[in-house]
Amino acid sequence: MPPREPDFIEPPLPPLAWDALPGLFPGFADPGRWLPLLRRHLELVEAAAGRVRVTAVAPPDAIRRQYAESLELLRMAGPFEGSICDVGSGGGYPGIIVAAVLPEVPVHLVEPLRKRAGLLEEMATALGLANVTVHALRAEEAGRGPLREQHGLVLARAVAEVRELLEYTAPLACPGGVIALPKGSRVHDELASAATAMRELGCVLAGCELMRAEVNAAVTVVRFTRDGAMPAKYPRRPGIPGKRPL
Repeated sequence: MPPREPDFIEPPLPPLAWDALPGLFPGFADPGRWLPLLRRHLELVEAAAGRVRVTAVAPPDAIRRQYAESLELLRMAGPFEGSICDVGSGGGYPGIIVAAVLPEVPVHLVEPLRKRAGLLEEMATALGLANVTVHALRAEEAGRGPLREQHGLVLARAVAEVRELLEYTAPLACPGGVIALPKGSRVHDELASAATAMRELGCVLAGCELMRAEVNAAVTVVRFTRDGAMPAKYPRRPGIPGKRPL
C-alpha cells in the first residue's frame, strides 16, 4: 500500500502546544504519563530523520497534524473491544500514539518497509511500550496471516481510496470490529465508489464525521463495522488491491 502520509489540508490555525492536548482529550486518562511519552516520541522521530524518513510535517505543525489528529482518530473511532491494529504505521502515527494512551490494550503495527518497522521497534522499546508488536509485512500479507480477523479496532492513515483501504483493513477486523479511516475532501465521492468493496468485505458504514475545528476540520473520520463473513479470497495478493480496487 502507498507509504505516503495523508495530504489533508492544514487548517489556518496557530501551532498547537503540547499542554493543550490533555484539555482536548479529557477522555484519555493519566496525561501525566502519556504526554511525556508523546513528546519523547517526536524527539525520536526527529533524531532518526537522517536515516529513516517517516514524515514531511514540519516540527511546529507536528503536534496538531500528527499527535492531535491521531488522538482525535482514536476518540472518534468509538467504543471497541480487544486489540488494535494500525495499518501502514510509518513513524508510529497513529499506532505509537494510541499505544501510549492505552497501555493496557495490545497494539499491532503493520509496516511493510523494514527500515521503518525497525525504527518502530526501537521507538516502542525506548518508550517502554510493552503493548506494541511490530509486523514487517504488507497489509495483504498480514490479512492472510495470524492477524486475520483478530482486532476490535483497525486504523489506517495511508493515502488510498476507501475501496482500496477496506481491502487492507477489513480482513484484520474481527466480526463486529470497527474500522476507522481519516479522509480528506473527496470522502463522499470515495464512499460512493466503495459500495462493492463494502458488500464484498462484509462492512457497514457506521459513521462519517468531521474532526473538531480545534484539531483539523479538513479531516473526516469514516467508521465501518465488520458485519458479515470475510471471504477467503480477500485480501488479494500484494499489489492487486491498488491496481484493481474493488
